[in-house]
Amino acid sequence: MGTIVIIAAYGVYAAFWIRFLMHVLSWWKAETRLFSPDGPPPSAIKTWALTLRDVVLLWRLLKVNPALWFGEWVFHVSFLAVLLRHLRYFLEPVPEWVWSLQLPGLIAGYVLPLSLIYILAVRQLSEREKYSSPANLFLLGLVLVISSLGVMMHAFFKPDLADVKLFVLGFLAVNVAPLPAGSLFLLHVLLVLVLVIFLPTHILTAPLVMLEARKRDLALPLVMHDRE
Repeated sequence: MGTIVIIAAYGVYAAFWIRFLMHVLSWWKAETRLFSPDGPPPSAIKTWALTLRDVVLLWRLLKVNPALWFGEWVFHVSFLAVLLRHLRYFLEPVPEWVWSLQLPGLIAGYVLPLSLIYILAVRQLSEREKYSSPANLFLLGLVLVISSLGVMMHAFFKPDLADVKLFVLGFLAVNVAPLPAGSLFLLHVLLVLVLVIFLPTHILTAPLVMLEARKRDLALPLVMHDRE
């Protein structure tokens, strides 16, 4: 079973990165075709600062829907903390900074499903968000199930962490290791692969898209001022 899971994982991740490269290529071609207004370019420092604010603080969402913003920001922060906590399974030896993030990552693991429940509730109760795409709701529900399984494995059905690390390191080294015992761990891994299959590749290029959007937003007033 472990061999099947590892082969499936290789296929899923290879397909994802192929989709990602195709998306980057199409995005780059689209950007080169965009009309570039004449006039002085906006300040690079201001552009990067505003883009950083948009990415880190989800600033545009805050102005549109503060209630949804709170849940989305907590979700993104807790999701990042959980990912960083999981690095202990992928690195050997484990850096000290990863060990220092274990407690925050553990707390974030319990916060993560709660933030998703909050987001789903706000989306259903908000008139503006009722028409969210089924694909988006599916991804949120999938992450909710995956994170809930993680909480269950930590609190009640703990797998052997040494076996988990051997399995993960074997995957990275293209060396099949026995699959850790426990159906929850297997389900957890399989659902992560399903998430990767349906994960939109534009998520990874979102900061670049925001940067280009900021450049156009800042350039437009300059052009209008020059033409007055």
